[in-house]
Order: sequence, then C-alpha cells, then structure tokens
Amino acid sequence: MSRGEWQDQDLLAVAKDTPLSHLAANLGLNVDKWLAFATEPLPETFRITPERYDREWTESILRSIGGQPLHWAPNDFAWQMPFARGQAPDANAKHIMALLHESGRITRQEAASMLPVLVLNPCSGELILDMCAAPGSKATQIAEAIHPEGVVVANEPASGRVNMLVSNRGRLAISNMLINQQDGRHLGRIPPPGYDGIVADVPCTGSATSRKNRNVWWKWTPKDGRSLFNLQVEIAYRGAMLLRPGHDLVYSTCSMDPCENEAVVAELLRRAPWLELVPIPNSSFEGLLVHDGLSTWDILDQEGSVLSGSDALSAPSIKPPHFAPNQRCELANELEIEVDEHLERSIAANLSHCLRLYHHDNDTGGFFVAKLRHKPESTPEGVARSFVPKRYQNPDSGWVPQLLDLPPANRHSIFPAPESIVAEVQDRYGLDDANWSWWHRGKRLNIAPQLVEDRVFNRQCPNKKGNLWPEGTFHPLKLIHVGLPAFTQKRKIWRSRQESVPALRALMKTQPHTLEADALRRMLQGWAPLMEEYTELYGQIEENGPVLMGCQLPCGLALVSGWVGARLTLMMDRVGRNVLRMKLDMPPESDEEE
Repeated sequence: MSRGEWQDQDLLAVAKDTPLSHLAANLGLNVDKWLAFATEPLPETFRITPERYDREWTESILRSIGGQPLHWAPNDFAWQMPFARGQAPDANAKHIMALLHESGRITRQEAASMLPVLVLNPCSGELILDMCAAPGSKATQIAEAIHPEGVVVANEPASGRVNMLVSNRGRLAISNMLINQQDGRHLGRIPPPGYDGIVADVPCTGSATSRKNRNVWWKWTPKDGRSLFNLQVEIAYRGAMLLRPGHDLVYSTCSMDPCENEAVVAELLRRAPWLELVPIPNSSFEGLLVHDGLSTWDILDQEGSVLSGSDALSAPSIKPPHFAPNQRCELANELEIEVDEHLERSIAANLSHCLRLYHHDNDTGGFFVAKLRHKPESTPEGVARSFVPKRYQNPDSGWVPQLLDLPPANRHSIFPAPESIVAEVQDRYGLDDANWSWWHRGKRLNIAPQLVEDRVFNRQCPNKKGNLWPEGTFHPLKLIHVGLPAFTQKRKIWRSRQESVPALRALMKTQPHTLEADALRRMLQGWAPLMEEYTELYGQIEENGPVLMGCQLPCGLALVSGWVGARLTLMMDRVGRNVLRMKLDMPPESDEEE
C-alpha cells in the first residue's frame, strides 16, 4: 500500500495491525485503550510565560475560551484547551490563541515534552545546557525557570532549525540564552567546572508522537530506532563529559521503543561509570500518571513480532548494546562480547528509575525520561570529566600549560559592548545594568545576565592537551547569538527593538514618560499627532527619536515604543498593537487597516 493509500484509510481501523501497535502490545499496554487515544489529535496545550506583567490578564482571557491549568503542573505554568491544536471552535478563540502565542504570552508545547525540564528542576543562577534545542520549547522553558540570573546554552547543529530557535527566543524576549551551533557529539567546552545541568532530548524516531504525526503509523519499524542508537548514545555521552560532579543530566525521547530509551541509558552507564541513575520524585508533577522504566525487553522484527535466540541475533541492524542487560549475560558467547555480570545486574535493577508516559494515561503524547547524576566521589577533581586528564604530568617534567592565542575575530564575533555605548543607551532609556552584561556585534546591542561574563567569557578554558584558551573568548563554543538583541543602531541612534521591550522592564530605574490611555486609543486608531498638538494635550516628551512610554491599563503598566519627531508615532508591530487593542476593548486591526 502506498503512502497516499494509507493516509486515505480510517486510521483506527488500520492502526491496530501496524508495527507500532505490536510494539505497544509487547510493552504490555491495553492496545484497544491505548489506540483510542493514540489515534486522536492532541489537545491544545501550552506554557504561560511567567514574567509578563499582565499574566493575570492573559489567564483571564484564556479562561474565557475554556482554558484551564493542567492539574499536575506546578504554579499553573501549563494549560490545556478543550479543543485540539488548530481546531479552535470559532474565529475569536483562534484569534486569541494566535495573538497570545505570537506576542510571547504563551508558548504552544506538548504537555509531555515539558517533563525533562521539570525533572531537571534547574534553579536561578545555574548554567544549563540544552544539547538539541530547536525549535526551542525546552530551551525557553529552562530559560524561564532560571531567570533572571541563570543562563541556558541552547545548542542546535542544523542551520534551518537554528532559525526557529532564534525566532522563539525573540518572541519570548528571552535574554538569558546563548545560541550555539555545533554537532552535539562534539560540543565545545565551557570553562571549568562545567555545566550545572544538562538536557539531552536527542533525535529519535518519534514513535510516541502518533497523535500529531500520522505518518508514524505508516512508516515506523523497530529497525528505525536501532539505527539511531549510536547517535543517541554519543550525544548523551558528550553531555556526561561536560557535566560537573554532583549535578544532573536528563535524557529524554518522544519514543516508546526500548532501544532508544532504556538501552541507551544502559549503554551510557557502561561507558560513563561516573554516572548513576537516580529516582525521579513526582513532586514536580504530582498527579501525573507515569510508569517505571523497563528492566528487560524483546528484540522485534520489522513487523513488530518478537524474535528469540539466533533469530534475534540476526535481526536488521541489531548490535549487542540493543539487548537488555539480562539478555547480554545469557547471550554473551553468541554476541561475542565480554560481560561484567555484576554491572549488568546493577543496571537492570536501576532501570526502573526511568519514567515512561503513555498516551491514554493522561491524554497526552508518549514520552521517556531518565535522570543521571555525576557521582561526586567518582571525580574528586571537582570538574567535568572532559577536564580530567587521561594521563597526569610528572611534576618533575617541568611542563606548564601554554596560554594559546585568541582565535581570529570576524564579522560574526561577539564582544563586550564599549562602556561609552552602554552609558549612552542607559542614559537615554533610564536603564540600570546591575547583574547584566552588554554585548556588541555590528549595529546590535545585546543584554544578558552577568553570569555569561563570569562563567564563560572571562575565564580560561583548558583544551584537550591541557593548554589554555585565554579569557576574553567564547571559544571553543561556536556561539551565534548571546543574550537578547535589545537595541539596533540606525542613523547613529540606538533604538529599542520591539522584541526586547518586555525584558527592558526589569532594567528600568526611572519612570518612563506617561502615555494616557485616551492618547493610546487614538493612536491605535491611526492618530499621529504633531508634537505641538500632543504637548498641548498631554505634556512634553523630553527626548527626540525613539522613546519608551508607560501607559497605565487595568492589567498593569504597559510599555509602548514610539518615535518623537515632528509627530509622535507608534513603533509597534501589528501583534503588539492588537494586544493593546484587546486590552482597551477595541476590535483587532483588519487587514484593510494594516
């Protein structure tokens, strides 16, 4: 049957006889109950952006169209709508969902994919790595959790997907993110001691995404997961090398296949003996029904049927690490491997610490997550294993680390902003730079937490040979974005960027010019007053050029970007104007008005 013919079929009628359903049966699931959910679209779920001044207003708008917090999500950060994504019941609900998402007040995200960050439980002030970050749902979730002092390094190797990551950073006005572009298997170091936490949500077959990706039913086979195994292990292992002692790495996939999940975790424990698999308390998602990880599993053929004995040994793409620990012990001779039976028994006993999430238990997608800790006693040096030399130098050799030359700068290089530029911007906009760092590239001025300078840029970083990259560089990372582009220089004036306005609120130490609600309403209707007229009605604006004005609305003080010239005009995109229109009980701009 061709792909088109498959997609024309009634899904529930044909899905039961697929390798994916056979996998579900092999995992011990009630297939009929599971199928009833696994073949239906996901409900619309999303995160509430926590730091917005108008969060209560956002929540009230969402409740008006049926939204409710997920009962297991702490602090009501995750919500669900009574309809599937893209299936809002009317134009008003569709408009509201799009507007809130595009303005950064909510972030559409599957409920199941929120688990890795909840399991990691990062704190403000920490330096966290997301190894496979695009499109950015988990990276932005981390950034919000560790704001304002913490920093997330969001890594993504694919250029096209990096663009999505950049877009989501701007949409949410996230200032505590560094965007890096490297293969996760060869990710550059940061200076010692390493990362305070890591999320490795690795590429996978997506076998648990059947509710949003119908093609999974048609195309998934057990061979697919085994073909990704090495990539998944290598990415997770690199994360293990960059993790500081006493801290956690969270491994996750949106797959049900044990070869992408428990088998990867088991292999990681073999290769990285400094790691231990730790239990995951449910206090961060109390009320969510989850299942223990598997200690044993079967090898399946392309149709999803169980293979045993010599048949399992000859399955497509099968390798010794794909077998469960007990099978590795039993088949050691046939697999032609040496097996540490004590280690295998220990791994098998601890795999139950992993968590599995199935579609029908909580009306979600499927998911897998495991939490691994760098045992402090295994690395008494107190640094990530990447910094522990394989061979220590003889103290009598006379060898000392060499300070390496800085890598050559180019047009993409990012440097601390000159003090004169920072002072100019702070004075114009009434900003405070306490606990913030300022970065300059071309005609853009970025803001980021001070932690970027303190833990990454202004510290020496050893290379593989023990020589030192000097302070004053992000190398060997390949950063393409540092923090949030807050200002752009045009005609020798530093203009605030629309995407940065929510972040600039935290830096403002003086009250902005007051924009009366009546004036704002008129300007949203197209009024662009001459400055003489505006001054007579509402008072003088001291600055010429770009200006941030404060308008007191029932939901709080809104910051509004404007331009003072011969006239006063708004400098806001259509989304920003429509948010203000909604708050003022005005109809949205029509395409004709635009």
